[in-house]
Amino acid sequence: MMGQGNEPTISPAMAERVKVHLDDEERSLIAVLEAVRELHRSLRQLDGAALQQALHMELAALTEAKQLQERRQKLRFDAASELGLSPHEFTLGLLARKSGGELQNSVIASRQKLSEMAAEMDRLNRQNHAMADQSTSIIRGIVSHLTGTAGHGESYNAGGVRDEAHVGSLVNWGG
Repeated sequence: MMGQGNEPTISPAMAERVKVHLDDEERSLIAVLEAVRELHRSLRQLDGAALQQALHMELAALTEAKQLQERRQKLRFDAASELGLSPHEFTLGLLARKSGGELQNSVIASRQKLSEMAAEMDRLNRQNHAMADQSTSIIRGIVSHLTGTAGHGESYNAGGVRDEAHVGSLVNWGG
């Protein structure tokens, strides 16, 4: 379809496909974000059962997101072709600039929501990583203390690769 100045535009049918897909993207990201929030809560509360449930919830949301990713690639290819572009060039920002009216408003609003959710997910994932890393460090310290390796520091083998902590005085190997 040609727009002003013979510039290709999105057809009404493609505009509707894009809007439906953006709604699906929002629902999918909301599901993943909720799983990450639950994971965060369970880590903060040290609740193993809730952690297991959150991980299952996250896996289900990520599985659905993977299927959506395949549909996104197909839509991106189709919309880019309609605009005479390569799929690599086609972005939501470009679509917002090349469209008008309801589609433009939908794209801008959806892009904003998706960006905000992605930023929150990034923040939570960084915090989750820090909490898990801190817990692992505490456990390593306890194990080092119990096994008598505390104070030995890290050791490296001849190849320069860090060796795992060796078992110390509490374990008697052999007779």
